[in-house]
Amino acid sequence: MRGDTKQGQKIKIDFNLLMSGTWVLEKKGNQTIHKFEKDLGVGKVVIYNALDVPSPLDSKVLDFLMLKAQENNWEKEISIGSLRQIAKEVGIGVDRRRLNRLKLSFKILANTRIEFHNCFIDTGVMKHFEGLFDLVDIGILSGYSFRRTKARGKPINVKVVFDDDFITLCKYSLGYKLVPFAPINGLRDTAYALYKWAWRWYNAEKGYGERWIGDGKKLVEWYKNELNSTGKYKFPSEVLRRVRSAIKQLNDHPEVPFSFLLKEENGTYKLEIYRKEGVPLKREIPFDQLPGFLKRTVISLIEREKHIREPFALARSMSWKELETLLKGVIVVPVPKDIWDFITNDIMAKTPVETEKKEFQETVLGVEDKDDEVLVAFESSKLKKKSLITTLLDTFTPNWRSFIQEAVGYLKEVRATKI
Repeated sequence: MRGDTKQGQKIKIDFNLLMSGTWVLEKKGNQTIHKFEKDLGVGKVVIYNALDVPSPLDSKVLDFLMLKAQENNWEKEISIGSLRQIAKEVGIGVDRRRLNRLKLSFKILANTRIEFHNCFIDTGVMKHFEGLFDLVDIGILSGYSFRRTKARGKPINVKVVFDDDFITLCKYSLGYKLVPFAPINGLRDTAYALYKWAWRWYNAEKGYGERWIGDGKKLVEWYKNELNSTGKYKFPSEVLRRVRSAIKQLNDHPEVPFSFLLKEENGTYKLEIYRKEGVPLKREIPFDQLPGFLKRTVISLIEREKHIREPFALARSMSWKELETLLKGVIVVPVPKDIWDFITNDIMAKTPVETEKKEFQETVLGVEDKDDEVLVAFESSKLKKKSLITTLLDTFTPNWRSFIQEAVGYLKEVRATKI
């Protein structure tokens, strides 16, 4: 991997877009900051914004957006649920004042640009763009909208459009790493930054991490650059007080998977990072581990049975037991791909009978291609002897009944293999 500039200087390897200055800390009072710089090796990162650079709240909103972008396979334009639900996810209240502040976060992120000067290099990005970056200048959001729906209470649904370069860099970067989001709710600013910093330096294979964070002026510089602080601190004692307070909050937090130990040797400080016993590195979300067709099946059932507008949020909150209960009336059948294509494209797509189309759509809950066959999830109660789909399957795949597997059994296989 190339790592030298024309001047022979080493370029700092970027570990994570979100570790490189996309949030700042400790704004004082009503002071507005339009530019924030941090050093990375011989390079630097600059955040600038004509409105206001991101605050800790805006950073958490960005983490939430990136989680949703990843869940949606890095689509440029995504819907992310209601404003109230987002407020709950990022750990703020849902009163009018806080919702208005949350709206402002989208405006701030849409006006934010980030410059990486000689400090962004990633083998995945280089391979995609066939080049080496001396300067990367990107935005975060190119647009967003709030739409009031006709549902009860008229909730405000949010849609965002990501900046092309930002989403492309995240998608192709091998160094990009989305930090597990759940535990950061409720963390104070320094604890929040230290939690994310720990993911950078923790070695999962060794189960341990450590970094010398310096003494005197170096300690203050570490606090600014590594934790992205805008605090105007001059003395190490001020930094140490905040770091010790953050460590206590993180060590006491039941969902943070790390414990921290601050050590001093000859006036120089070192942070050690350990795994907490019994706390997973990432919260297990059963829904996220399902194959695609079972995810679509779960969403279809929730929309049909629960009649809610945010089925993904409910699905991701379900336990394995709740998912099994929901899938009790579902069966999975492998159908040869050419036959399934013929049924869907040549028969159902061309039938003029709307009732037959509706029956077909209600019976088929999820589909996924598997080489030369298709896995189809059916609602078993609708597979009557004389139903349209039963007739079609009997005609083109006479032995389909012998391959029926209950979705609950399929789900248990998924659990066993930890997909």
